[in-house]
Amino acid sequence: MENNLNQEIIEHLMHPRNYGPLENPTGIGVGHSEKSGEFVIFYLLTEDKIIRSVGYATNGCHDTVVLGSMFTEMIKGESLEYADKAAEKLQAKVALGPIKQQACAQMVLTAFKAAQIHETNRLKGSKEELHAIEIDMECEVEE
Repeated sequence: MENNLNQEIIEHLMHPRNYGPLENPTGIGVGHSEKSGEFVIFYLLTEDKIIRSVGYATNGCHDTVVLGSMFTEMIKGESLEYADKAAEKLQAKVALGPIKQQACAQMVLTAFKAAQIHETNRLKGSKEELHAIEIDMECEVEE
């Protein structure tokens, strides 16, 4: 089973799914670290509380790319309620891993949350272009 997991991770690293911006997203969120300068931009397109399309971009490490690819695949086509629960499960699972992976996951999931906030704000009449939230973790620098 671990070999299959490793293969899945390699596949997401070599061929990230949903990477890049969307045309006419309903929400755009950014999770970023001012200290390191790393960020994830999350693009969300919902209709009737269903995620019709999703995209992301990052200047982060390969862990961030893999987590973004895997998470967006998990939630695409699903309800926002399902996506929120999936985010909680992913956060709990990654919390058992290295600090670097925790920080990468936090950046992806925070960007997702920020995109939801942006979408809600836009529905209330806000003209903000995106919603950004700073993360409180830093990736460990490996020497």
